[in-house]
Amino acid sequence: MNQAKSPSEPLGKRKLSAQFFKGFDKDIKPITYTKGEQIIGENEAAESVYFICKGKVEISKGLKQDESQHAQLSVLEEGEIFGEMGIITEEPRSASVFALDDTELIRISKDLFIQIATTYPEILFDLTRTLSGRLRDTNERFVALMDEMIDKNRLMAIGMAASKIIHDIKTPLTVIVLTAQLIENLFPGTEEFSQSIVKQARLIDQLVREILDFAKGVDSTPLIQKVNLSEFLDELREMNQATLKGRKIEFVVENKVTEDVYFDATKIRRVLMNLIKNSSEAIQTDGEIKILATTSSGWLQISVIDDGPGVPPAIRDKIFQPFVSEGKENGTGLGLPICRKLVQEHSGRLEYIPLTSGGSRFDIRIPQTIK
Repeated sequence: MNQAKSPSEPLGKRKLSAQFFKGFDKDIKPITYTKGEQIIGENEAAESVYFICKGKVEISKGLKQDESQHAQLSVLEEGEIFGEMGIITEEPRSASVFALDDTELIRISKDLFIQIATTYPEILFDLTRTLSGRLRDTNERFVALMDEMIDKNRLMAIGMAASKIIHDIKTPLTVIVLTAQLIENLFPGTEEFSQSIVKQARLIDQLVREILDFAKGVDSTPLIQKVNLSEFLDELREMNQATLKGRKIEFVVENKVTEDVYFDATKIRRVLMNLIKNSSEAIQTDGEIKILATTSSGWLQISVIDDGPGVPPAIRDKIFQPFVSEGKENGTGLGLPICRKLVQEHSGRLEYIPLTSGGSRFDIRIPQTIK
């Protein structure tokens, strides 16, 4: 190795560069790797440290169940060092490294690295700080991955349960529907009640199927139809009068839309019923639930507004994530995520807006260009 006079400026005051390393070995030359090319293989002998002159690399680890697949651990860019762990532990490489771009590196032998660290002890402190940061980042990724796996397993379990429920309730629901229709034929004048039974029985089947679709991540195409919003909201009022009966909650509908609108009435009715139910459960004693409908710039907006306590600040940013629930003894934390999914299937948006005066506001926005 050709030894050159090492730079005199302290490492902490100079930026690592190709020139810095050439100060220790003038024969050092950059090595180039094309995008996607492997630089280090997992379980290889650790003989060098690498400095990134240009480009960026991915540190990844092979998955035991499929060696061809890798889990990304981190991405490093220009000016960073990698491969130092194997030099320190004197063990085989614990991960693979791939070039994410066309990349230019400097390979530093173990002996040269020790010489640099001896000449500039500060580099060990910088290296320790870098390793600590990477470990912290890895820990955070691990926790996030575990949370994701737990949620996926819970969703999988719910999906399996929903599949079984659909299978098990198909026969009794069919019997209920047929019995209601038979009663209607045998006793004229009972049509209103029998049709209500049929509608609720079919709603049960629909609710379970929505949970199953959500658990499987399956999107269903909405049946877009022309809707008379006044009639739609009047029906919604009638459905909720029964559930709110006996409580001091005023149910107000303010419809500012005069023209017909377009959406899947069944899906949006489900969303509104869930939001109204949430509002009624949040209001402890007396209060008001208001439905406000407006149109603007090609969008229909239906808002559900209540004067309850509002969503706790601690969960506001994650209320549309699965299993997030607070204050509900039997809450599953799936209602709002499913509602958002149903609205997104319309290419729309469901948003929560906390009110400064107290209470909550959920806005359903549906484009009217989907006719």
